[in-house]
Amino acid sequence: MARPRLPRVITLILMTLMLAAACAPAQSPAARTGETADAASGPARPRGTLKVAWSREPESLHPKFYLGSGMAEYGWTFSSALTYLDFNGLPHPMMAREIPTRDNGDWVVNPDGTMVTTYRLRPNVKWHDGTPVTSKDFVFAYTVYVDPDAPIPTRSPETLMSGVEAIDDLTIAVSWKQAYVSANILGYQALDPLPRHLLEEKYRASSSQFSLGEEFKAAFVGTGPFRIESWDPGSRMVGRANLDWFLGPPKIDVLDIRIITDTNTLMANLLSGEVHMTTSPSVRGTEAALARDQWVGGGQGYLKIWETRLRYMFFQFREVPNWQRAVTDLRVRRAALHSLDRQALVEGLNSGLGRAADAYFIPTDAMFPDVDRAITKYPYDPGQANALLADAGWRRSAPNELLADASGKTLDIDPWRQAGPKAEEEVSIIADYWKNVGINSRLFVIPAARNSDNEFISNFPGTLAIARTISPDNFIFTSDNVPSRELRWAGSNRGSLLDPEIDRLQNLAMTTIDLKDRTDATVALHRRFTEIAGIAPLYYELEVIIARNSVKGPVGNYGPQQGITWNIAEWEIVE
Repeated sequence: MARPRLPRVITLILMTLMLAAACAPAQSPAARTGETADAASGPARPRGTLKVAWSREPESLHPKFYLGSGMAEYGWTFSSALTYLDFNGLPHPMMAREIPTRDNGDWVVNPDGTMVTTYRLRPNVKWHDGTPVTSKDFVFAYTVYVDPDAPIPTRSPETLMSGVEAIDDLTIAVSWKQAYVSANILGYQALDPLPRHLLEEKYRASSSQFSLGEEFKAAFVGTGPFRIESWDPGSRMVGRANLDWFLGPPKIDVLDIRIITDTNTLMANLLSGEVHMTTSPSVRGTEAALARDQWVGGGQGYLKIWETRLRYMFFQFREVPNWQRAVTDLRVRRAALHSLDRQALVEGLNSGLGRAADAYFIPTDAMFPDVDRAITKYPYDPGQANALLADAGWRRSAPNELLADASGKTLDIDPWRQAGPKAEEEVSIIADYWKNVGINSRLFVIPAARNSDNEFISNFPGTLAIARTISPDNFIFTSDNVPSRELRWAGSNRGSLLDPEIDRLQNLAMTTIDLKDRTDATVALHRRFTEIAGIAPLYYELEVIIARNSVKGPVGNYGPQQGITWNIAEWEIVE
């Protein structure tokens, strides 16, 4: 059977990655841990303006209310976490003075499996309005995050906690219902504090409306190295250096963020010098190849490439308007996977860079070989797809006709995707592959204006292509992440997959301290997830930084931690 025609692509082999690495600046040291910033001599004053282009704009500036790729850049810029991971995955304290460990007595594991981790705050952490951050801000935040009426997109890891207690103004005791492997390295989107002095009254008045309002937009008061100075929605955001940041002021004075949704316009601004840098998800493989050919070779800038994310498709398991309920049949889901040549997707959409994926797991993880051996894989095999569809009652009346059931109803599966780079091309290729085996498939790209409409997106009728950073904490295909009207469609499990065994195994993978037992639980989780074809893995997305030579400091991010701006305080603009 002939394959659908793919667009002409640029063939890039391994040497491209080596060239990209050679063109990238040397990795900067990890962001300051506070020792030098607390010195009496004091740091140098910020200088210069960094103009950065990003394609996504947040609805809120508070990290816990983010949903979607690219949002972490705002989180690290305007807020701070208790801890962070450097590019190599090594943990460092941020708002915390040190990492809780069993050796220092701040991580206690009880015989019944419950735990307590104690975080001791730096004494000079302040909100942008100058008010000291205290342990009570974390207690207040915990109250909000576990409130079922509050629209929180991701409630992990707070749902694993049994309580958060303020021992004194600078000491937080986090009690855990069960073991949790990351209990001592709470970072991005994990117990992010809320300014109790500003927001408690609003929360008490209406928890369901709590996340709305200017307090989370242009009037946002955070804890990060930059404070919001102005925000022109849909166009531009300006951040000013926080001179009173607890680790010392950032090296850049002004952060000029341009919101540019069109990739061609974004690249034109970059190549012309109107902006200094951009990064994924604004750009991917095609733009990396363009920058390499037109920019890096001429000595104008550099690029860096790495992998942290998976592009995949949700199947819709919940009854929605125009629901294509055939996708709830395991045979149909497996056939849909067998009918896709995912490596061809990589070649057509990633300019030949990257690789196809079989599971929601990153190849650089130490557990990957064990997971890879255990999972069910669905290689490109139209014949197997046709056999599965026939077994499910879908047959063609003639070789080139659409599949239909006994009543004559066609098998409809529409691929949806949010607007973004290569969006129409991606769903078009997927639709062509499905049409090739007889599936009636009409592509749909969600308009950019509705990219943040959670209700609309969650009500896709068949499949939804999306991307997500891969990490154990970011495995959101569990029942507690299902979107609902009551929570203003904030859940990240867009397809509403409900599987008790998935819930049980994910809980084990996140709460088992012993490495061997945790590996066993992780392998079992992904074996089960691929057996039931819970999602359709497509390929690993490329993470890309494209920057002018005058920009010093960006190094990328360690996969399980979202956002390259974790060390933005160390970035410089050197003209």
